[in-house]
Amino acid sequence: MFKKLERYFGAWKIGILNPDRGLWSLSPSVNKLGYLRAMNANGYHIFIKPEDESRFLLLDDIPENRLPYQKELKRFKPGRLVVETSPGNFQVWIKAGRCISNPEKRYWIRFFRADSACDPNLRWGRCPGFRNCKSKYGKNGQFPLSRLVWLDWKNVAQIPKVALSKKTVDRQPIKVRAITQCLSGNPILRTDYDRGDESATDFAYALALLRRGTDPEVVADRLLQEREDWTHHKGQRRQAAYLQRTIRRAVEIINQ
Repeated sequence: MFKKLERYFGAWKIGILNPDRGLWSLSPSVNKLGYLRAMNANGYHIFIKPEDESRFLLLDDIPENRLPYQKELKRFKPGRLVVETSPGNFQVWIKAGRCISNPEKRYWIRFFRADSACDPNLRWGRCPGFRNCKSKYGKNGQFPLSRLVWLDWKNVAQIPKVALSKKTVDRQPIKVRAITQCLSGNPILRTDYDRGDESATDFAYALALLRRGTDPEVVADRLLQEREDWTHHKGQRRQAAYLQRTIRRAVEIINQ
């Protein structure tokens, strides 16, 4: 499996996520399979992404009836890597023949009606061969196996260039100065940092998570899952922009 992924991505890396403790990455090696399987068996999520993301587009939450399958040729379209992450639900990687900017990627994510919350910045996909440990999929302690459906490393997709609005602004990835990861201690929740104001609570919680070494992408997911009232930030685009601003402010304080 790892050799296939290397042929497709070139240089790539593995991410290990525990929602309470954060995400860290490591270089792929068959010698680490035992470690990865043990972590996965203990509820950790195993992810993948290319080192150079500029030529790759990830489409998340694609149902089976919208997969880019060419029935007459009995194959998927060129440059695809398709992973079934849970029964009937898929992630599709597209390897392009040119570099694609993040604003372009957001356009194509909307075009393909993929999950628009899957922003191109700092995005990981599920690693085939490991279980999807999201609690909603667990039945009697069993979780679905992420399954490799298709991989085409020989070809690339010719993605047309699109004319984007001048108002479109690329959001740069959030980078946090290296922090020693704190993988011990009790898990924290957003309710632990209630300030009586939704935005102030979000900021305090984001700051606490980042100081514990939590990856910014995981911080965004935690805020999205644990905040209940989104009255002032309705819609996925507004929520994503708000989370980006909040986390960036917290990162600026940590990086001082």
